[in-house]
Amino acid sequence: MRHPDTLADTISDAATAPPPAREKIETSRRGLLRGLGLASVGVAALAAGCSPAATQADAAPAPATPEVDKSLAILGANESPFGPSPKAVEAMIAKAALTARYADAEGEDLKKQIAAIEGVAPEQVFLANGSAPILAAFGEMIAKKGEGQLVTSIATYEGVPRSAGQYGAELIMTPLTADFAIDLDAMAAKVSKKTTATYVCNPNNPTGNMVDPVKLKAFAIEASKTAPCFIDEAYLDLCDDYAGNVMTGLVRDGHNVVICRTFSKIYGMAGQRLGYGIAGPELAREMAMATRMGGVNHLGIVAAMASLADKEFVPTMRPKFKAGRERLYNVVKGLGRPIASNPQASFVFFDVGMPSKVFAEKMMAEGVRVVGRSWAQYDNWTRICVGEDWEMDRCEAALKKVLA
Repeated sequence: MRHPDTLADTISDAATAPPPAREKIETSRRGLLRGLGLASVGVAALAAGCSPAATQADAAPAPATPEVDKSLAILGANESPFGPSPKAVEAMIAKAALTARYADAEGEDLKKQIAAIEGVAPEQVFLANGSAPILAAFGEMIAKKGEGQLVTSIATYEGVPRSAGQYGAELIMTPLTADFAIDLDAMAAKVSKKTTATYVCNPNNPTGNMVDPVKLKAFAIEASKTAPCFIDEAYLDLCDDYAGNVMTGLVRDGHNVVICRTFSKIYGMAGQRLGYGIAGPELAREMAMATRMGGVNHLGIVAAMASLADKEFVPTMRPKFKAGRERLYNVVKGLGRPIASNPQASFVFFDVGMPSKVFAEKMMAEGVRVVGRSWAQYDNWTRICVGEDWEMDRCEAALKKVLA
């Protein structure tokens, strides 16, 4: 399942950028490991069976930093501009020659590592190649071959609603509150005997704001008496108060709740694809069968384990994302545009005063790629995410020109 911001309903690359520039960008992004010196650290020696000592002795000098392509500032897909943990990169390089093998054993090790952190049993953790397969599989499961009903919000992440709708489920989507937050009271009022799941993205994508943790806990406990409550915490690591908002305790307490996480955001692994879910043992087993398929990305598992073990990484990343989103927020507010308040993820959501596709075309002309699609009832709103300093500089200049 592709990221919604790369689907065909966005502005086509052919119409907005010359082919050579796009090719250069993709090569730069996807060539991260190669740029970090993958071929120079003894991968061939590992494949040939050399000892670790011999491999280290034969290793080339430290790899050079990959060249950054600045032809286009990419601020539409919510990737981390700061990259993965250096320890994750080192771990992937060291294990690259082992990717001919499935990562079953390593996957079990990662599940144990996650379980120990979250205070659940390993059998309550399931893995996938990113969180997208988890969202898609859950949507299909709760669709009940067209007999299901999903209760969620408008202007939220599309993974579960899109999948459930494609498999014939009835979608009930409640309006946002006056301050652009998910309205849990409105959702609760729509839950009925027909409901087969509820879905809450927190922090929400695209609005970036959060629901009150006390209200979310109460909502999830009550809604899960009827059907599974799926809480998507893809961006939770980025918020100001992770400990006060994390909902894993609901699973520990035995409620019919699914928690979904990803390594694509704060851990900087959007291109490596590794996500996980936490649920009761029976539901976790069912989800694992639906998402695992032929196996989970070997290097993603390796990088995930190294990332979780790097206790300094997340505390270092949070201030960077916060500074970036506050900068974007202040620029937009300074331009007098309506904006969703108190963003807690890696982006801001605001009114551009024109169809979002038109806005995206104008930004592309300034060398900035943003989301080229819209959300129901928010046709003139867009979402822009945090980027590298040079991307933020270009974006700020473009916003001031386009929205003047």
